Amino acid sequence: MKTTCQIRWSVALCAAVAVSACNMDLTDPNNPNESEAITTISGLKQVGVGLQATFSNGIVNPVYDDALVTDDIGAILQAFESYRNADAGLPVENSTGPSTEPWAAMYNTVQVADVLIDNVPNVALQAGTATGLLAAAKLYKAMAFGNLLNIYERIPLTVGLQNQTPSFATRSEAYAEVLKLLNQARQHITTTPPSTEFQNDVLAPGFDLANTIDAMLARYSLITGDLGGALAAAQRVNRSVLSELRFSASDPNPLWNMWYNSGNAYRMRPEDRFRTGAQPGDRRVAYWVRESTANTASNPASPLDEFTKYSVREASFPIYLPDEILLIQAEVYARQGDSTQALTLVNQVRTPCASTLNEPVACLAALTAAAVPTPQAMLDAILREREYELYLQGVHWSDLRRFGKRVKYNFMMISSAECGNNPNAPAELCLAVTAPNP
Repeated sequence: MKTTCQIRWSVALCAAVAVSACNMDLTDPNNPNESEAITTISGLKQVGVGLQATFSNGIVNPVYDDALVTDDIGAILQAFESYRNADAGLPVENSTGPSTEPWAAMYNTVQVADVLIDNVPNVALQAGTATGLLAAAKLYKAMAFGNLLNIYERIPLTVGLQNQTPSFATRSEAYAEVLKLLNQARQHITTTPPSTEFQNDVLAPGFDLANTIDAMLARYSLITGDLGGALAAAQRVNRSVLSELRFSASDPNPLWNMWYNSGNAYRMRPEDRFRTGAQPGDRRVAYWVRESTANTASNPASPLDEFTKYSVREASFPIYLPDEILLIQAEVYARQGDSTQALTLVNQVRTPCASTLNEPVACLAALTAAAVPTPQAMLDAILREREYELYLQGVHWSDLRRFGKRVKYNFMMISSAECGNNPNAPAELCLAVTAPNP
């Protein structure tokens, strides 16, 4: 973590100025400009704004990794070899993008979040501004850890200038930290609601802090097997609200920016299996992708289509989708043996033909009990709904593992930079290549 930690204060300063146009060479926390960023009200509010930008700009990295591994997208013939290898299920070197890019992007978020967690209590902010900043910092840190745990088997939790060679937590320890951060975030805003100052000066338009905290509690409680916690959190989420990352012509969606604006080396497109494998009439397909023959796939076995939603530079990115909340509840009931309630919830996802929100709708016929006659059939139906509802949400790899399905790779190897600089990086996670499953 040495290389990443050396830029921590620079990331914080960039966050307080302009993340997208910042030189990352500064490393001195005693620098007056950096001191101002963490010791003043205006500086910390700007770091809060920058935290959201850091996460938003980096979200493409865990998303594309997840999608390449699960065959939701494929690389074109001219793309970087590492992307083509991940697409084809070949060995992937840990010095290349699929290993290095999610690691760097998500730890940038972690370290900006830590700047707020460490310094907000030391500045005389309005109580509701302080709780808003702390809740946001812990939420984004938890989401960054969650994205990392989808890709890497083990990760460090405590990083920074004072801990440049951190040890690696077990998966259970890391997920416990994710849930701890989310529960602390919820406690902050439950005890003292965020101030108008925080809402107006810090929180990004379109982002719902309280609902996102509960949605992430539901998501990660489910992943860890805490069915009761997942259900309770999901039932608190207001599904009439959409929480999203918004972009503009001058601040484009990073998925569009990578796949449409960065040249052929970075071009990835939907594998046509997503479209051709859908149930006839499923309107969610057209929300996400469209048929195309314009892209030459690097893997001839997986022809490529075209994106619909993410072919637009201003496209928003949903932090979660309202129907994920229904599907979490459905999975809880299914795993508890209540297939009747699970089926009711699945059909609430399948049958709507319109929404007032910017979200996919299936407009399919309701499933009958005869269509899901066994507990396994019910779980398989839920997984299928998740595949089409939550396309490119960065959760498909985790879903396949949780449902016991085959995956191309168990996890990616840790970034070679981390392995080279941190003697505490486990040797078995630092192999030169990520080997595919047989």
